[in-house]
Amino acid sequence: MPFVVAAIVTARHGWWVDPGGIDLADALARDRLPSSGPAPAVRDLACDVLVELTTLDARSAQPALDHVRDALRAHKHVVTANKGPIARAYRELRDLARASERELRFEATVADCLPVFNVRRAALPLAEIRAMRGIVSSTTNHILTAAARGVSFAAALAEAQRLGIAEADPSNDLEGHDAAAKATILANVLMDADISVEDVRREPVDERAARDAAAAARDGARVRPLVTVRRDAGGVSASTGPRRLDPLDPLYAVDGWSMALELDTDLAGTVVVQLHDPHVEQVAYAVLTDLLEITGLT
Repeated sequence: MPFVVAAIVTARHGWWVDPGGIDLADALARDRLPSSGPAPAVRDLACDVLVELTTLDARSAQPALDHVRDALRAHKHVVTANKGPIARAYRELRDLARASERELRFEATVADCLPVFNVRRAALPLAEIRAMRGIVSSTTNHILTAAARGVSFAAALAEAQRLGIAEADPSNDLEGHDAAAKATILANVLMDADISVEDVRREPVDERAARDAAAAARDGARVRPLVTVRRDAGGVSASTGPRRLDPLDPLYAVDGWSMALELDTDLAGTVVVQLHDPHVEQVAYAVLTDLLEITGLT
């Protein structure tokens, strides 16, 4: 790889700084890193890129937001898989990156390594995106797919938690906070909107939605957890919640852990990208590709 890891800082397992490069196999084999106590500030780390991977706080975006701000102000590139800062402060962080002449990359924030922002940059640079629909939550898509097969809501959720796809507290997914943050990112980054997470209309994926999924399956239809973003005369609006789809819908067959995004454009028509059956490794892959883009090797 064209880079070395010069520092690892965690909330509960200590920290390790070595400008010459940390042995990652050694780091992964440890229960705790060599140093404890107050960690060094982001601005003081001897590195060119901050990779921010803290747990999502959908409401405040902290501590990730401060980490990203501090890195950009210290003229460091930033790669993050944490959707909080991008959902809560995209314009501010974009402007900080531009002022510092540094890159801010966040491909993993919406749907693991589903190509979203890379597709925009590489394939749709001249096209206006007028609307988007997508399945961007593996957890809720898995639950509704399982419900269509007769699996109980509780059993489907427990399976997602066992595999590490869903959090121990799944409320961010089930109540739509996670999807609302993703809808906000899509609207503000791809459609140059200026909406907040609170502007997104949320409907939960709950026992009732699971019963609806089972009933729809008996009719040959499907219920999917859709994020919808569209522009009209009143501006850009966004919503998230379970929606019934017929067999001709391009998102109908996106089941289980899979995710997809449909982009309605003026010049390129309707473009659909899909990621089949992703797991945690695909988040890591998206982070890696962002790092490689910053090094200029992609």
